[in-house]
Amino acid sequence: MKKVNDTHNIRIERIWSMPNKNTFEMTPIKKLLSEEVDLTKMWVDPFANQNKIASITNDLSKEYDTDYHMDALDFLNMFDSESVDGVLYDPPYSPRQVSECYNSVGYNVTWDTTKASFWGNHKRAISRIVKLGGKVITFGWNSGGIGYKYGFEIERILLIPHGGWHNDTICTVEVKTHKGDHCSAVKSDDNQMKAVPMLTSQDMQLIEVLRTLPTNYWDFKEEDTKTYTHGIHNYPAMMVSPISRNIIKIVRNIQPVKSIFDPFAGSGTVLVEGMLSGMDLVAGNDINPFALLLCKVKTTRLDYPKLKRSCELLLENVHNRLCANKEALEKVDTYISETLELDISAKKGWADDAPSLLLEFCNINKLDIQIPDFKNIGYWFRPRVILELAIIKSEIHRVADFDIRDFMFVAMSESIRLVSNRRNGEFKMFRMPAPKVLTFKPDAYTEFSSILLRNVEKMKDFCDALDQNAVVPKTTIYSNNTCTLEDVPDNSFDLVITSPPYGDSRTTVAYGEYSRLSLQWINLHNLSEKEIMGLDKTLMGGNKYRNGFEFSLQSETLRASLSKIKDLDIERAGDVYSFYKDLDASIKSVAVKTKSGGYQFWVVGNRTVKNELLETDVIITELASQYGLVPIYIINRNIPNKIMPSRNSPTNETGKTNTTMTKEHIVILRKE
Repeated sequence: MKKVNDTHNIRIERIWSMPNKNTFEMTPIKKLLSEEVDLTKMWVDPFANQNKIASITNDLSKEYDTDYHMDALDFLNMFDSESVDGVLYDPPYSPRQVSECYNSVGYNVTWDTTKASFWGNHKRAISRIVKLGGKVITFGWNSGGIGYKYGFEIERILLIPHGGWHNDTICTVEVKTHKGDHCSAVKSDDNQMKAVPMLTSQDMQLIEVLRTLPTNYWDFKEEDTKTYTHGIHNYPAMMVSPISRNIIKIVRNIQPVKSIFDPFAGSGTVLVEGMLSGMDLVAGNDINPFALLLCKVKTTRLDYPKLKRSCELLLENVHNRLCANKEALEKVDTYISETLELDISAKKGWADDAPSLLLEFCNINKLDIQIPDFKNIGYWFRPRVILELAIIKSEIHRVADFDIRDFMFVAMSESIRLVSNRRNGEFKMFRMPAPKVLTFKPDAYTEFSSILLRNVEKMKDFCDALDQNAVVPKTTIYSNNTCTLEDVPDNSFDLVITSPPYGDSRTTVAYGEYSRLSLQWINLHNLSEKEIMGLDKTLMGGNKYRNGFEFSLQSETLRASLSKIKDLDIERAGDVYSFYKDLDASIKSVAVKTKSGGYQFWVVGNRTVKNELLETDVIITELASQYGLVPIYIINRNIPNKIMPSRNSPTNETGKTNTTMTKEHIVILRKE
């Protein structure tokens, strides 16, 4: 019979050390770990606390910056059989410590939690996941380790006395030498088989790659994020282009990726990067008509010589008309302010009647200019600016090529923002103070021509880069509500990269407000004034709960936060719940569109409402689990270059502002 753990073959050491609640900080243990842990291999730590040694870390407490915050058994059960090279196992040493550990994070402690099966279940799980030849390093008050029964033999024991009446800390190094007695599933407290999704070898490869990246890898502080068509137009909370570029590169090193989808396409960043990477199929979706225009223009290849000639001819025509009407244009502001004695910074008098007043001026001066008539045009633009933009718009409409025409309208839209009376650095509709309006004298033609010619060169760069690919991507842009995505085919995409809104449009980033002036000027899809003004109500969180709501979402993290917000402000709690209800429906629909085995990357920000932090990254992992999506990893990144205002108005009240978030989280999921 084989002799088990022959003491002649066990290296036994005894080294004194001061006691330390952080086991891995003791000098003898530091030395042992440096000798025994091969950092090039896959190690996991189910009770990591603040330790970062293992490839994948877990701790029940969210106080610690670990990869997962799960019950240790659930964490271990995620891993495929014989997929792990080593385990660092530093559990609570006694039933009392188990109770303290669980109680500290609000978990109920049961008899099953504190009896011997607590450690036995862990041993079976460890036995299953560790490869033959792999190691387990166990810390505790005895040298039992995992044991021969579960396939392990002791190789080394380190005894660490602490003096006085302190128990020794005992460190046991074991090697898996044979198949142990284990099962693949473990019974939970309710005596039912607990189904825990397992991490695949690809998952662990992905995690290992992500963990070894430098801490500033995702910051892009010094990188130009406006290359190619990325830089033709600003948009609220734009995803910086290297995020999707790097994600595509990393995932492709693990498994084939030929199709990509962004259900919240916004300005089209993911679509552009998908095309540049040579995908067979690139698809995006958005409900904002202006976002759809941006996506189309940024992903439509245009012949450079033809585009350049068309834009130069347009600018020449606009310039000629401006010169022909120079005298009238130069006196229109004076006409309104002095002849009519109206304050061009006021809403009453000038702003309310701007279209009719300008039409009268054009008739007097025999100007052939079609004056737009939309709500508050005079509030947001000076008289001369309105006439100059009207001339630019009319000349763009004379361009026969619709793709080039749309390209020109995007340049016009960007100039509209710069020549309007809106405050810079705000994505909501806040006007500059009245004294500033009176002194603000922008040149619409100069702004437009500069942007248009810049964009021509960016389109050239984009097309030149595409020419390097052997594949000509098929690009599709949908206009669906993400809660349903009814037009998007099921099981179609290998990879999803997206950045949903961080909250409802009314109280966070108002995409509809940001797009309003552009939509009013360009008049896309013949939208009515009511449709344009009410766009934010159709976006995420548009359904309002004014008198409470019945919580039905599968997220305990969200339930706990909403309970606190609800006690302070039931209407704000309703806003928050409405947003997450739509987010939940979106996660469900996107899951249906993703191929089995396909990864999803959700770039999100956590925000604060009523001083309660809403952990959207954690909430997404909880919601996703019910739709066949396995939480894989969360990347935390700084956002020094995020296109967001430095401050926002969390209450939607002028003058009440908070600093905006400085960190984002990239939640990685996999479709089972």
